[in-house]
Amino acid sequence: MHANSFARASARVVAPLMAAVAVALLVGCDSFKPTEVINPNVTDEQFLNTPGAGATWARGTQRQFLSTLNEVIINAELASDNYFNNYTTNAQKFDEPTLEYIDPQVTSIQSALARMRDMASFGLDTVFPRDTLVTANIRAEQFFYRGMANLMAGEMFVALPGSANGPVVSWEELLQSSINDLTQARSTSTDAAARNSYTLALARAYYRLGNKQKAVEESEALLAADPAFIRNAVFDPINGPNNTMQGVLTSSVNNLQPLPRLDFLDPKYPNRGANIQSPIAFLKAEEAHLIIAEALLSDGDVPAAKARLTELLTLVRSRATELVDSRLQLRGRAGGKVVYPNSADSKVAFAPGSPFVTGMILTRSEGDVRVPVISGTSVTPERINAIHSVDDGLYVLYLMRQEIFLAEGRRMADLGMRMPIARTEVLVNPNTQDGAPYTQEQVPSFIPKSFGLDKFDYDEGAKTVVIQHDMNRVLVENKTSPAIFPFIN
Repeated sequence: MHANSFARASARVVAPLMAAVAVALLVGCDSFKPTEVINPNVTDEQFLNTPGAGATWARGTQRQFLSTLNEVIINAELASDNYFNNYTTNAQKFDEPTLEYIDPQVTSIQSALARMRDMASFGLDTVFPRDTLVTANIRAEQFFYRGMANLMAGEMFVALPGSANGPVVSWEELLQSSINDLTQARSTSTDAAARNSYTLALARAYYRLGNKQKAVEESEALLAADPAFIRNAVFDPINGPNNTMQGVLTSSVNNLQPLPRLDFLDPKYPNRGANIQSPIAFLKAEEAHLIIAEALLSDGDVPAAKARLTELLTLVRSRATELVDSRLQLRGRAGGKVVYPNSADSKVAFAPGSPFVTGMILTRSEGDVRVPVISGTSVTPERINAIHSVDDGLYVLYLMRQEIFLAEGRRMADLGMRMPIARTEVLVNPNTQDGAPYTQEQVPSFIPKSFGLDKFDYDEGAKTVVIQHDMNRVLVENKTSPAIFPFIN
């Protein structure tokens, strides 16, 4: 498999990966017991002729989804104003933010997405036709994972090749491919919970495309089916992969720091013990409410949008919270580049000249702190009731989007940033050309550079924090930019 091409797989190029999945990833799976194999190097035919090969391959694709989610989330969070790489082994170019096609992060994200889509395609086209035990629901999940690969690619990249060493297709075409697969997944599946996840993913894809009617339609369908819906990505602490974001939020070695006004939401993925990994709620009903509210604001219906945001707030407040021992997070006082506030009586201004507010910072040095582990927000019923215009509604909505999706890799897309095709792709794909528009990052001019997204002024004596840029205000001020606000542009 060409590691950096966003391409569909063939039997020839995926054979080494297939053997690795069969032998290494799924040892102990009841449906795969090649007891007659002495040589651990399983061949293509041996694997394809093994009873239950389809279920085994499906589990390998699921594992690749977790690895891909890890690549996407940590890098997208660094590129946004959510987190700063204060003391980790990760590179800091995304923090600037710089998303050049020579960056290793761009290559690794593109490779992970390509591998995920290739594995799903190989399962559908080659493995499943050879296995009579494959169920409709297993097949639906493969469509789902291929759809999610296209969805994340369409949200994060300027464009990518549509086939192995093939022509480049736009992010809009990637999203349409995602919609095709997610629709196929839903029509194939008989599992109600899985179908709900496909519906919400469709709403997300239609939203990013700016198709307001379909995005709202799918959002309303999801809420009618399950108003508190969650689909978790569940990690394996024994065999892997682990939740990478949990590691950089909770360890003493790796230390990503949230923007101070988001401190009360961190760590979303607590360290619950050596043999436990926090899940990631990568699809949840909150998104449906956000989509509907944004559609109402784009129509100028402020009262209905306020009512919808109130429903959303009720859901967020019903989500789980946990007491977390976060004393290892020293907030830059040991090895970090920047000292962060660490006291609950600190006051935060969202931008220079804005009023100071409390409740944003947690005191971590004295023991357990309570944090939301699915969704949380600083927005109150009073703030929603005080919305007085479409622009003010958009500000509150995007603040809630940022807080609700924190540590889920979603903010970069909301800020209008997109990665280019990796240079390694350009070097080997004859259908690409160096210097073409898709080799250039998309970082809107209103995005501050030189680490400006993460900058703040902290007076430790006065216990005051002034954030340099309120990016939700900046987004509203630039709402006519084609890079943001899908329902307006």
